[in-house]
Amino acid sequence: MIVTDLSTSYNPVPKNERKKDKKLINAKKHNCEYCGKKNCYTNTHHIRSKGAGGDDTENNLIELCSNCHLKAHSGAISKEDLYKIVKRRKNKWNLK
Repeated sequence: MIVTDLSTSYNPVPKNERKKDKKLINAKKHNCEYCGKKNCYTNTHHIRSKGAGGDDTENNLIELCSNCHLKAHSGAISKEDLYKIVKRRKNKWNLK
């Protein structure tokens, strides 16, 4: 079956408002939050994927170097470990 009318079959994942905290963004910039590698290219990783209902808030986002990002997607780094880092980060910068 070929769908020609996307208005009835396409249901995009709703997007939540993105938070932009300059203090947090600058502190994380170019540093892997998992392994601690400094001054490297980082990827913003959704701990809970958007397809699984994850959002674009700081509670669900973490900066990872390319190596750690691949490990997170393969399951070599657990979601629980990533959430622990986010919790410590929130406490460190007194975020709500």
